[in-house]
Amino acid sequence: MKDIIICGYGTVGKKVAERLKKNDISYIAIDEKDRFDDDSNIILGNAASEEVLVQAGIENAKTIIAVTNNDVTNTFITLLARNINKNITILARVVEMENIEKLNRAGADYVFPMAMTGRFIAKSAIEPFVADFLDMINLKGGIEIFQIDVSENSKIANSSIKKADIWKRTKTHILAIKRGNQTLYSISEDEQIKPGDTLLVIGSGEQIKALHNLADPEKSIETINK
Repeated sequence: MKDIIICGYGTVGKKVAERLKKNDISYIAIDEKDRFDDDSNIILGNAASEEVLVQAGIENAKTIIAVTNNDVTNTFITLLARNINKNITILARVVEMENIEKLNRAGADYVFPMAMTGRFIAKSAIEPFVADFLDMINLKGGIEIFQIDVSENSKIANSSIKKADIWKRTKTHILAIKRGNQTLYSISEDEQIKPGDTLLVIGSGEQIKALHNLADPEKSIETINK
């Protein structure tokens, strides 16, 4: 039995598989196109087929991740998965934000916008508290993930996240900080923000813009491009 089923093996599906493999979590991937390279954990077929899902072990799997590039397909996979296995955890990717509610009604436990990378989707499958955290954020408002560089003249440099009052001032969440060759993931409010840091943040376009203008005021921006 495989712990996780990945439906769709494009760019995101492959990133999910890589992350699961690094964490020694068993998985099986499904895709209609033969693009699995040397990965032996594959089924060549239509993930929106009940027969193929049963072949993949849907009846006993713990989690299914629907990351095809088609919202209709991801919705149908969600419906089938929920019908076959009432207890399975379903993570689904959405391309068009207006389809989030449809996936929720179909039975998805967590819905991720297209901007969410495969690594974060995989992390949410591995560590449910991450998915719970992301689920609390209003995805319907148009959530994005963005990298922000902290300049020497930043208004938040050399302050802790708590002292800089990031949440109150911008409503963004800092997911990680890249500092030289090191990447910090478990960020506490006492973490110091330093010039040269790159912040990986999640929030709406307006929220990210607000943080960007604090982090690098000399390069202020008016909009966040999707």
